[in-house]
This record gives sequence, C-alpha cells and structure tokens, in this order.
Amino acid sequence: MCRILLATGEGYRMRPLVEALIRASENDPYKAARGRGNQHRDGWGYVLITKEKIEYYRSPKPIFEDEKATQLMNYLKGFGVLLLHSRAASQGKINLFNTQPFAYGSPHGYQLFFMHNGDLIKDLLLEGLKLPKEKFEEASDSYLAGMYISLFLRDTDDKSIVERLALLKNVVRTSLNTGGIILTPKEIKLFGTAYMREEFLEKEAERNYMRLLSFYSADLFAMMSSTLEFYTFLPLDNINNSTIYVVDVDLDKETFKPKSYPLELSQER
Repeated sequence: MCRILLATGEGYRMRPLVEALIRASENDPYKAARGRGNQHRDGWGYVLITKEKIEYYRSPKPIFEDEKATQLMNYLKGFGVLLLHSRAASQGKINLFNTQPFAYGSPHGYQLFFMHNGDLIKDLLLEGLKLPKEKFEEASDSYLAGMYISLFLRDTDDKSIVERLALLKNVVRTSLNTGGIILTPKEIKLFGTAYMREEFLEKEAERNYMRLLSFYSADLFAMMSSTLEFYTFLPLDNINNSTIYVVDVDLDKETFKPKSYPLELSQER
C-alpha cells in the first residue's frame, strides 16, 4: 500500500508536507511495524493544477530517488490543487501504467484525476464494470476503482460524490483511502476518503498505517497518510474512519471550502 497527500491552497504551504511524504516514502516506521519493509519505492506521481496550467507527472522510480521531486517543490508557488502519490505495490504490475495518480476522461463531462491507498477486491470491480478478467490481469485494483468512478459518477454535486464513493466500500479488502480532482469547464472539486475495514481498527499496527490525517488553516487544506506525522511540525488531526471530504475550489478567487460527510449512503435511498 501507498502514501498519499491531497492539498489545496497556497503552494509554499504545501512544501513541508511534500517533503514529509518524500521522507516517509524512504523510511516508513508504520510500514516496518507491519513486517512489510520500510519503503514505498514502486513509483510515484503528482497532479498540480493552478490558474495557469496542469502539471501531470508519473514515474516508476522511487520518489526519493527522482530529481523531479525536488523540482516539484520549486513549482509550488501561488494557489493550486495537488494530488501526490508514492506507491508500494500490492496489486498490479510495477510499471508506468499502474503508477498513480490516474487520469480519466468521463463520459459525463468532466476530467477525473484519482489516487488510492489500500487493497480492493479486484474481481468484484471487474464484475461491476463488466470487463474481462484476462485483459486486466496486470492492471491494479486502484486503476479499476478510478475507472468505476469516472463511468458511474454522473453528477458532481456533493451528494453524488459521497454516495458513489460509499458504494466502493463494498469491494474494500483493507482500506479505501483516496484522493481525487474533478475538473469541469465550470468548476473544480477535490475529494478524499478515509476508510479502513472495522477489523483493522482493532489492530494497532494496521490502524496506525492506514490512518489518514488532516490539516486545515486559512491558506491550506490537506489530507495525508499517517506516516507524514513523523516528518512535519505542522499540527495534524486524525480523520475519523469512514469520512469523506469534498472541497469546492475557486482558482480565480483563490478560495477553497472543505466539507466533511460520513462515507455512507443517504437514508433517502
């Protein structure tokens, strides 16, 4: 499983968290406590959206061995939206195709950038998508989850986002920690989910590894993997399990508005 960071706000305020993710990828005490090694070295990538451009980069190199990670720090100037992912592969071949974040053009009129940390039941995703197993043997479960969202999320209002992500809980083997950007001609939204199956909440090593943290101030909102708390002095808060944040972002006005919801289907269904 992986380390993730999603953020919106002032770029210079994101830099300490980006640096923390790079260091967490090279030495992750929570990963080591699970007996799975201490590094996330199976590729990395980011999406950075500002008023002027979209920077999109993926590499099968470890983030802590790629000079592009240092360049990213220099790009973080002014207001923007960031997804950053560092992979420790659990499903899917280690290659450029499976390196995250993924990008999808939705038939419903938006572009989706998506990343995921955790294990999903791939066969159930393929069944829901009505796709042949043999064509996706080397594709990751995370890639299929993003495809599912891009095809079945028809509207980009908060309720639709919450309910579509909540439906993915049915295919979770370990955790559904996600980050996504929805980009339309009229708006941009950032979303992130924090979810692990209940049995892992009772196991300290698993719980520590799968937790997500948040940071919220006047000029920055961020969600991130737990390990980053070892490498930053920023005061971070634990996110309650089974929570989703949806953030309205206005690049022109340089504003953001995060809203949190339970990651569940509404009672109106």
